[in-house]
Amino acid sequence: MEPFKNEFSAEKAGRIAKAVKRAHPAFSVPRFSKGLAEELEPLELKQRMKCIAKRLEAGLPSEPAVLFGILVKTLAVDESDVKGLRGFLVWPLTEIVSNHGLDHFPEAMSALAEMTQRFTGEFAIRPFLRQDLPRCMAQLHEWCSHPNEHVRRLVSEGSRPLLPWGGNLPMLMHAPFPTLALLEKLHRDPSDYVRLSVSNHLNDFSKQHPALVVDTLRRWCENAPGDERLVKLARHACRTLLKAGHPAALDFHGYRSAEALELVECRLGELTVALGGHLTYELVVRNTSKRPLCVMFDYAIHHRKANGTQSPKVFKGRICELGAGETWKISGRHSFKPITTRVYHPGLHGFEPRLNGRVFPLSEFALAL
Repeated sequence: MEPFKNEFSAEKAGRIAKAVKRAHPAFSVPRFSKGLAEELEPLELKQRMKCIAKRLEAGLPSEPAVLFGILVKTLAVDESDVKGLRGFLVWPLTEIVSNHGLDHFPEAMSALAEMTQRFTGEFAIRPFLRQDLPRCMAQLHEWCSHPNEHVRRLVSEGSRPLLPWGGNLPMLMHAPFPTLALLEKLHRDPSDYVRLSVSNHLNDFSKQHPALVVDTLRRWCENAPGDERLVKLARHACRTLLKAGHPAALDFHGYRSAEALELVECRLGELTVALGGHLTYELVVRNTSKRPLCVMFDYAIHHRKANGTQSPKVFKGRICELGAGETWKISGRHSFKPITTRVYHPGLHGFEPRLNGRVFPLSEFALAL
């Protein structure tokens, strides 16, 4: 698989430069490109984006109103436009808007509304939230009724308190929770894309305010009984709480106490797993009560760290409606294929079953590199 950072290769940066040249003939593509490949080579994805943005800035007018107008002209007009920019190639343009638009709010917001329809403006809008929260919130409320789903999605995604890659916005984690009013407007949006963003926003809130999230979702569902799209949103919004076994979240989603669940058997297929291989597991769970139980099976892998300690990460398993006295045989496997977001260390690891939030005894195995 090609490295993710190659979304900003010298060749793709050249496509951006050519689009800028078409929008602004005075732009020098040779000057932009000189030494670019060598400069990009050691950099990772976000660093490459910033490098390209800096080179674009150097060859364009500095007046924001003029600058943003040129950048907007580079954007793809529609899906048939093969020369205009879309996708990751728009990211450096949004970076330029965030760099130069803080004192030119209307022009910056107009540009981001166009750019987010071709990529996303979620990262670029965050400096505006930090600098002038009331003015930015007013703009987000206006966008809640925008006809384009990408702009409406920018409302909830750009204002997430804990947006990955976007830097945290701690002031949005404190009561009276200004972004909650945005989610009230968007939680029944016709777009799956927007509703997914709302659920991610609520999941951010759940890290510090679980009761707020459960109470909000319960109210929404009570006000719209039978809305399956809202049920899906609620389940995704509670994913962190469900993994953690939060009692109110479990109850809201129909999972009663795990006290009646007996882990009859937990067996690992291997005691040593090679990096790149799989850990297989088999479990038998019994409902010892006299009534049916909805059972949620998750598991945690306790990864060995460089200092020899272990750190758990919870993985979603599956769900089963288990009748009174019934048993459930569960089998599966967990991949130890190398990934860029985790460094594996050899030695003892642990497999820990979790049923309706209840943690059961850990089984150890070794990872060999």
